[in-house]
Amino acid sequence: MRIRRGIRYEENDGVTSTDDKSLSRSHADMHFRTVLLDLVDGPAATLSQDGTVIGVNAALENLFSMHQSKIVGKALQSLFESEKALDVAIDEFSAFQGKAQIKNSDQTSRITMTPVFDDEDGSVGWVAQLFDNGDSVEVDAPLRASIDVLTNLPDKAFIRAQLTALLRDQSNGVPHVTVLCLDLDGFDRINREYGRPVGDQILIETGVRLGRSMRASNILGRLVEDSFLVLVPEMRSEEQITSVATRIISHVSRPFVVKGVREPINLTASVGIAECDDASVTADELISHAQSAVDLAKRTGSGTYQFYTNATGGEIRERRSRVSSLRRAIELGQFDLVYQPKMSLATNRIVGAEALVRWQHPESGTIMPDEFIPLAEDAGLIDSLGNYILNTACEVLSGWHERGLNYMCMAVNVSAKEVARLSFYDDLCASISAANIRPDMLELELTESAIMEGAEDIIQSLHKIRELGVHLTADDFGTGYASLSYLKNFPMDGIKIDTSFVAEIENPEEGGALAAAVIAVGHSLGMGVVAEGVETQHQLNYLRWRNCDQVQGYLISEPLDAEAFEALVHSVNAS
Repeated sequence: MRIRRGIRYEENDGVTSTDDKSLSRSHADMHFRTVLLDLVDGPAATLSQDGTVIGVNAALENLFSMHQSKIVGKALQSLFESEKALDVAIDEFSAFQGKAQIKNSDQTSRITMTPVFDDEDGSVGWVAQLFDNGDSVEVDAPLRASIDVLTNLPDKAFIRAQLTALLRDQSNGVPHVTVLCLDLDGFDRINREYGRPVGDQILIETGVRLGRSMRASNILGRLVEDSFLVLVPEMRSEEQITSVATRIISHVSRPFVVKGVREPINLTASVGIAECDDASVTADELISHAQSAVDLAKRTGSGTYQFYTNATGGEIRERRSRVSSLRRAIELGQFDLVYQPKMSLATNRIVGAEALVRWQHPESGTIMPDEFIPLAEDAGLIDSLGNYILNTACEVLSGWHERGLNYMCMAVNVSAKEVARLSFYDDLCASISAANIRPDMLELELTESAIMEGAEDIIQSLHKIRELGVHLTADDFGTGYASLSYLKNFPMDGIKIDTSFVAEIENPEEGGALAAAVIAVGHSLGMGVVAEGVETQHQLNYLRWRNCDQVQGYLISEPLDAEAFEALVHSVNAS
């Protein structure tokens, strides 16, 4: 059973009477006056929306050498010599940090003022903190850590300090606080596509929306980048916390109208929830739990919430460990490329290669791409890994050309997320230029499903890449059945028959009908067709009979390092 101490009021998203509303606001105001002051180290006051002092702590009384009865009811500005910036902040209800001289004194104080919102009229009042204007780092550090300069919300250090104070405030040994962590889904795409100034505007607006969705007892701050924290000082039922999370997601997920952007930007938000029911938990641990829960929410589906559990923590810790290991591997260059030959069935000569990446893990040995590429995409590491693969493949191709294999083409697998990135085209041009190769000797392979799912985002980029001269191929073709009718709308030069269709050639009942159909579709659209996964002579003979253009697979050769590949080409093509 959870015991709640102090002021208690319930969330109610249903119909509320005027009396109930007044009582709720009264409770909120009482909570605002008392509890928040206890959370602040050093001189502090709570203010009404117009800047009138409604509560002070003992440290502030000592700073002004005045009893609270002589401070409460006064305008904050009246305690200082005229400071226009402070007046403007109060008038505009915006966060403030600056300094002012205490009236009738030579002493100067640094001030931070943080707005507090509720979900009815949008604003409740302020929490004001005062700091000695000494020159030491120790005195100034809390000030610099109190306000996030972009959103004007309390920053991580401030929120952590308040959470620590809440955790100390216990009844029967059990702290009374719940932490919600909110992340914007796909926010990295906003910075890539529209630039950081647009992203910053969205972050500012997100802070405003969150503030307006909060009740007076909640404490809101920015954690890092597109992550925000909400502290709910009073323990509530799961249903009530769910209601809070749902309301937050709803407020934040409305379309963003940004100056300079024609269309509204649609974003969703995910929330992770960590409830404290253990007296030994620390602020850092509780914040980490909320982050783990939001990570799980984002993986489950955008615009959702998840509660932290011990199982959640174990799963997330394992994933974070794998992400950390992958990031370190990219930094240390623990990846090798191998090259699988492509043979022309018209000439029986090796005419190209597909570059395939392998992670050479120092403990686990060779790790195949199907194990780490999805992790790299999910963790936002695919761009750096993809650039490494592309640069390396282009350099190897350049070396082959210099040594006489100037007819050789190189195929590189790229993800739709990479192609959608604004800088991808420039990075591609840089790789081609650095290696001094012709664009038409390079081929990019995208999975058919990735092309279809990201059509709107990447179609323009694909046209631009093709105009450069780089060839585009739909990989694993035939697995996305709807794509047959849409393929002609994409700027593709070729298709690759999925390995499963090639395997069916060995099936007496199927007899390669699907592979034959794909070859016919490709040729009817003027595209070259490559069959991958060729392992038997029967498969090779059938594909040759059906006029497939190129084949690759273990029957031809396993993937080889660059030197071995070059030797194989000389051996096969010389015969």
